[in-house]
Amino acid sequence: MLLKYPIAGLFLFNATLLAQNPDTAKSINIVVQALDGRNGKPLANQRLLVFTGLSLDAAKSHAEHTSLTTNKEGIGALTIYPAETHWIQVWADGRVLCQPDPNQSGFSVPMIMSTGLAAPNNCGPIARKPEPSHLVIFARPARVIEKIKH
Repeated sequence: MLLKYPIAGLFLFNATLLAQNPDTAKSINIVVQALDGRNGKPLANQRLLVFTGLSLDAAKSHAEHTSLTTNKEGIGALTIYPAETHWIQVWADGRVLCQPDPNQSGFSVPMIMSTGLAAPNNCGPIARKPEPSHLVIFARPARVIEKIKH
């Protein structure tokens, strides 16, 4: 079959090499926890939109994205490929993030993996100390005027 379709054979050979290349095929998992910034309660069954990129500017451009849904503890698993993603930006669907100027900020994947990160929380006194490979974000329900603007 490969002799009959030499282009297909070459494609399959290259695809196999890419799949075996640890730099392009190795994925990592980040635990993302979404909490209500006012009271610390988990945002259960919350859809999170995650923008990714090699640079902060690339993540902020929203060109590449994925989504995940949290469980009852507000936790979701994000699988990324570090060869393609060094920065992420996380948004909670239908909610307002509690960090200042979320459009202009993002999170470093190497920092998340080494020490963990917790986003700033301007919605209340709740804080969390993350552990390696964990990212904690805080959000609150949108106010009526905020819903009208969007």
